[in-house]
Amino acid sequence: MISYKASVVLVPCACGVLILLLLLHLKTVKFKNFSLAVEARNPEHLVMERLEKARRRVNRVKLLCWVMTGPDTIITKGRAVLETWGSQCNKLLFMTSVNDKTQLPGTVALPGVGEGREGLAGKSKEAWRYVYKHFRSDYDWFYKCDDDTYTVVENLKLMVSGLQMAKPYYLGFPLHKKVEWLSGGAGYILSGASLSLLEQQMSSPSNCMESGVKAVGGTSEDQLISYCLRRANVSITSSLDAHGKNRFLPLTPELHLPKGAMAKTDYKWVLQFYTDRATTRMDGSECCSNLAISFHYITPDAQRTLHYLVHQLHVFGSRLSDLDVEIA
Repeated sequence: MISYKASVVLVPCACGVLILLLLLHLKTVKFKNFSLAVEARNPEHLVMERLEKARRRVNRVKLLCWVMTGPDTIITKGRAVLETWGSQCNKLLFMTSVNDKTQLPGTVALPGVGEGREGLAGKSKEAWRYVYKHFRSDYDWFYKCDDDTYTVVENLKLMVSGLQMAKPYYLGFPLHKKVEWLSGGAGYILSGASLSLLEQQMSSPSNCMESGVKAVGGTSEDQLISYCLRRANVSITSSLDAHGKNRFLPLTPELHLPKGAMAKTDYKWVLQFYTDRATTRMDGSECCSNLAISFHYITPDAQRTLHYLVHQLHVFGSRLSDLDVEIA
């Protein structure tokens, strides 16, 4: 039994401890409520957290880019790629048929291939086989485009950063004429798994022949690659953004952005053969994603202009909230 004297000492001590704990609890609750209130008033810090998380994910993407070029254009168009967006790729290759002293770093002279439109299909097959043989184990994603394609590599990496390269992916701008394929000019990207399956098809000539794609109405190199992938059961994955807008664009911004401009040119076939034409606009302000990846038919001067606008021009006070839906 506690004596009267002991109780006189212990009871005030116990009360003091309880009061101290209560004060600490109230402060903790007040701090938590204050933090929640700050979050409610300042949601941009949440966007910054998501942005930093997305950056870490993007930085882990190992991307090889190869550019279809030729001896007549590599020094002008190829150099423009090298001096602008090409440096953002983890590996950059220029695929051509000739090797001489004027070639750029990363130039690959493919043996036994022809130039011109007639040689593109065979050239593309040899380029993909070269990439598989020398780089399959070093990179996770493999992007092909032309030497007049402008690419925002950071947006390309962002798109694939949430996908598993061990699964077969094939993404780009879809067109449909008897069968569906992805535009080579707008650029398309394969996961490592798709590249391996493509190589399996191409290693057996009877599985990936130009006569096969011609039989279904195709003639171009991008139709051939699509045909080979389809035989390997690799289907096209949609590359539309969260708002249903295109990331890969097969023409210049001047033809996509003004409403009706494309229909007045020889490129109106894009409107006719675009796979998602019933649900997605190809021109006007709704044509293009805010996180667009590519435009095609870009001259060397326009490459440098776009690169300045994309990477160097800043708008004071621009908001980060537009990115929220993409990086959540």
